[in-house]
Amino acid sequence: MMLFLLLLALAVGVQGHFGGHDSSIQTIEDYLEAYHAFWDSYKDVFRSSQDLVKTLLSIESSVCEEEEMSEECDPGTNWVLGCKCKSEFSSLGDRCSRIPCELVRYFKDNGPRMMQNFTAAENYEEMFRVVMEPAEKIWGILCDCRGVVDAITNCVPHYDGQLFSDFNLDRTGFDRIVGHLDWELVNEAVQRYLDAVCGAPMGQDCLPVFNTWQVNYGTFLDNTSKKESMCLSYRRAEEEFEAYLEAEVKKDGMTMKSYIEGAIEKYLVMEEKIFCDAKCAPEMQETFYFSCCLKHAAEVLSSEDMKEKLVKLFQNTWSLLYTGDAPDLTDAVDKFMTMYRPAEFCQEHTDVFKKFNDKCDVLIA
Repeated sequence: MMLFLLLLALAVGVQGHFGGHDSSIQTIEDYLEAYHAFWDSYKDVFRSSQDLVKTLLSIESSVCEEEEMSEECDPGTNWVLGCKCKSEFSSLGDRCSRIPCELVRYFKDNGPRMMQNFTAAENYEEMFRVVMEPAEKIWGILCDCRGVVDAITNCVPHYDGQLFSDFNLDRTGFDRIVGHLDWELVNEAVQRYLDAVCGAPMGQDCLPVFNTWQVNYGTFLDNTSKKESMCLSYRRAEEEFEAYLEAEVKKDGMTMKSYIEGAIEKYLVMEEKIFCDAKCAPEMQETFYFSCCLKHAAEVLSSEDMKEKLVKLFQNTWSLLYTGDAPDLTDAVDKFMTMYRPAEFCQEHTDVFKKFNDKCDVLIA
């Protein structure tokens, strides 16, 4: 899904709604300042969220309410989920039907501690460690109960709960988005993503691997922030990084297709310098491609059917932002996804990724 988010960010950025595409962001320092401000904004929100437990207690009373056996849904009792979502989750079976309640109680019991740890984090490694705790929890739930995705994509377009009215929120934007999205396509893309992260080569639990991967990326950003020109730092690709930042700004006369393709081209040049440099490739492999889980996930995410789904998903969301037909980004997606297969992506510079792939293939066989 990383590619879809990048494509969407580029498209939204052209309309001026995405700060990361401000033409004033031209250097690594500018980028780090904006990135830091982005995460600080969440810290400010968490510091002011004193009523989280109170709000979740109110939600818990609705989501976890055990209704008497009846074919009729009480909208007053089910004011959070609504009757449509209640029905969808109830059809999932004993454990999976209780997922909404399980999540509410999880965040009620752990939310204050996680928010406190997040706001107290002094670097990206600590921050991402906090963020990945609930992320791994949610991934685990979705891996164990894949039907939850079906329940969500079936009920969200027909949401009949009272959250918006009870919290005095305007649901116009929500209705516009959910009415426009191809929910069958969303379901297929999410299920394919879960095929990637829920995979278990050699029976290994892969979720902690992705947790570690993200925390390692936090260390990479910390090294960059400390201006250390080492293997685990963007500093050693500063020229390529800043060329990518420049490409993120759409210039007058550029078509959207040429703009996005140009940005992806510069992004891949930067990634090639980061991952494929013969001197640093061994450390990059040990840090970001250290498990057969990652090999499996990368192969699923870069598969032809996943690429097709991402292109269609981008085309589906395009008209939420623009009029007219979406640009055909099939070639751009193909090119971007080459970096998900580092053995091929870096084959002209190093064979460390190929050797690791070979080791996985032997172990899995």
